[in-house]
Amino acid sequence: MMSKLFLAAFAAAATAAPTKIPLAKDHNPERSLAHEHWLLKSKYGVHDPQPVPITNYMNAQYYGPIQLGTPAQDFKVIFDTGSSNLWVPGPKPIILFHPRRYHSEKSSTYVKNGTAFKIQYGSGALQGIVDQDVVTWGGVQATVLFGESTKEPGLQWQAGQFDGICGLGWPAIAVDGLEPPFFKLMDQKAVSKGSFAFYLTTTAGAAGSELVLGGTDPAHHTGNFTYVPVTKKGYWQVNGDEVKLGSDSLGTNINAVIDSGTSLNAFPTSVAKAINAKLGCTPNFAGECLWTTCPPAGSLPDLVLTMGGTDFALSMDDYILNIEGACLSGFMGIDVPPPLGPVWIFGDVFMRRWYTEFDAANGRVGFAPAK
Repeated sequence: MMSKLFLAAFAAAATAAPTKIPLAKDHNPERSLAHEHWLLKSKYGVHDPQPVPITNYMNAQYYGPIQLGTPAQDFKVIFDTGSSNLWVPGPKPIILFHPRRYHSEKSSTYVKNGTAFKIQYGSGALQGIVDQDVVTWGGVQATVLFGESTKEPGLQWQAGQFDGICGLGWPAIAVDGLEPPFFKLMDQKAVSKGSFAFYLTTTAGAAGSELVLGGTDPAHHTGNFTYVPVTKKGYWQVNGDEVKLGSDSLGTNINAVIDSGTSLNAFPTSVAKAINAKLGCTPNFAGECLWTTCPPAGSLPDLVLTMGGTDFALSMDDYILNIEGACLSGFMGIDVPPPLGPVWIFGDVFMRRWYTEFDAANGRVGFAPAK
């Protein structure tokens, strides 16, 4: 079904500036990171521009607004490059008491689909039905197929400050073959350029984080972008020449996944344990590693990812999260099984330092120093 935008509006969008979506962060980092570790393992199959704001939830979750239907129904979603489906809660889930739920009967642009929808997570399956409606984010619109959840698995979902997830990965990993929302924007020419970019603030609770649809924002980076090709169009996977901690090589010719839906860097478990042992933090039951006393400034080595012959460094200021006086390592372990793995996941810890453009039109990812 066509959206309610006039053809003239589509034509104007084709020449418009990139769309910017402000992002926000979650406010309970310890609860949020424990929830995320569970979600991350599930997502990767491990069984164990005009502004769009993003909220910064204590450097642990970034979420932003979308609207569904006509008149608009508001939701807060995680913009996740590590998955490819859009889903929000419908009226029926009983495990969670979402303040915001999608009501198809209230939308004049809703079209019934009714196909069963299921995403498998570690604690069970998120189940629901497929709906069709208009999605609006940052002032641009597209008609999309999305999941309306009717059953959500486990109490872990209560940890998030978001309502659902907006997947920004490639179509190959989309459940039920539903075309991802950004690719729909491209198909329907709602954006002038087939790329999007994230700017993530470094201070918990600070305003200014944003997702840019249809290009990049030069106000958020310095210098030129360095681009590397996507090597596998499922997740945003690229080749890493080498990863080093100080002078120690941790791995060469790695599969690096750039994932906006992961707060920390999630490396193979043996690598993450070796890093954290060298950094001197103490692991806890949730898979996090903390210091009882935050390490002195300048006392720990840089973590360097080399891609396409260019070094992308994280200093200790980048990879240590200072949460209300407690210091948390930005590295945790995850062993993604074949055929998806092994992979090295570079999440928000990396993207805060390196402004990242996900260029779907050209099959590449670009990095520039973030301001």
